[in-house]
Amino acid sequence: MDRYLSNIYKTLLAGMIIITGGCGKGFVDLSPQHVIDVGNYYKTEADIRAVLTGAYGNLREIYNAYWIYTELPSDNTQVFSENEGSYGEFDWLTYRSTGGVSGPWNQSYRTIAATNIILERIENVTIAAALKDQYIGEAKFLRALMYFNMVRFYGDAPLVLKELKTEEEAYTYKRSPANEVYLQIEKDLKDAQILLPPKFTGVNVGRATSGAAKALLGKVYLQQKKWPEAEAILEQVIPAYTFEPNLAKLFGLGNDNNSEAIFSVQYISGGVGLGNSFAYSFAPQKSGTSIVALGATSNNTGTQDLYDAFESTDLRKTAYLGVFKDGTNPKIYYWAKKFVYSVPILNEGETDWPVLRYADVLLMYAEALNQNDKTGDALTYVSKTRVRANLPALSGLSKADTQLAIEKERRLELCFEGHRWHDLIRWGKEVSTMQAFKTKYLSIDPRLSNMSITGDRKLYPVPYREINLNPLLLPQNQGY
Repeated sequence: MDRYLSNIYKTLLAGMIIITGGCGKGFVDLSPQHVIDVGNYYKTEADIRAVLTGAYGNLREIYNAYWIYTELPSDNTQVFSENEGSYGEFDWLTYRSTGGVSGPWNQSYRTIAATNIILERIENVTIAAALKDQYIGEAKFLRALMYFNMVRFYGDAPLVLKELKTEEEAYTYKRSPANEVYLQIEKDLKDAQILLPPKFTGVNVGRATSGAAKALLGKVYLQQKKWPEAEAILEQVIPAYTFEPNLAKLFGLGNDNNSEAIFSVQYISGGVGLGNSFAYSFAPQKSGTSIVALGATSNNTGTQDLYDAFESTDLRKTAYLGVFKDGTNPKIYYWAKKFVYSVPILNEGETDWPVLRYADVLLMYAEALNQNDKTGDALTYVSKTRVRANLPALSGLSKADTQLAIEKERRLELCFEGHRWHDLIRWGKEVSTMQAFKTKYLSIDPRLSNMSITGDRKLYPVPYREINLNPLLLPQNQGY
């Protein structure tokens, strides 16, 4: 047996060590990450809570790089710096099994491991019934979120639903068909929505709620084109949340966990490794002190195409995007105002990552309504984000034109938030959109000649190292 353990084994084997750690604001303010000897662990409510906190903490690393896999392959953003060697494969859709595709695989299974520990061990721990239900609901929500990422990124995936205690056991797992993974995701979220409370207050703000479970279930249904199911569950989410009417207060420092937040990954600054690197990754590389004081790499910069898609009267054009011109250099940087502010410590940003928010739910609901031949109702909901942005409401459109309006509105309202690539895939437009993008901008940006646009780009390859250590993960995804 290879002396290097496979990542699925290392992250799912819980009989020897678990990783827990600090997790940001409120309930997640703990000590820095450390390794715990579990010989006498999982005995108390505090033990279970620590593992759960560690699972939330893992989300920081995952969503710190989420944009690489969900925005960069699309027409929304691009690598606009000298770091093309690191991220160019995602910008140009030339993914490699030996490249940067291992991050989500390893990080997701690390989090799944923690949730499996909780769900298996909690039955033997004395905890008040209501709190036990809450912890089970949170664990199932997090496991479902991780498997939703896995199935969208890789398709078929090892479906591990228990604590693994031996290396040999880990090597017995094959990739389960995507439809089976989706069924488990749905089951976990149906359970979670019943077990979780509708809201948290005080230091517990940021935990998964019943609304988060329902919203995520709606997104899961939508991605599978289960339109009636998506409509029914998303309809239940809408009454519990409201718009933040002022776009200036929707994002940015001090605006986290507002009335529109349904579930966000919580970050905190302070030099203890619990912050994000959004400012460093997203701000223009040449900006100096004009935007961020500590430097930047412009690895996730808005495209000209995204900027031009906004109407001149759309308030989001200036609220969501900043424009920076590098002196006499012809380059123009369209940077993500949603996530960039001048951080006091490099890679210690405090702004949260919005996994689910109210505007996303409204637009998902509109899409489900329209697909269910309720186009008039769909126009009502797609118009809500437009009206807030100072655009007129829509009416009298055909079903096809309403779908196009929803697609455009999702692109504009949710830009930079990690929805665009899988929206394109759901609509079956990832190839045509990126081919049109390449054709339109190739003369301006010769780097686009590197772009490889084929139908098999909707999935990433299974990391080579995982297959090398566990051949049961074969066959590789098509095209790799």
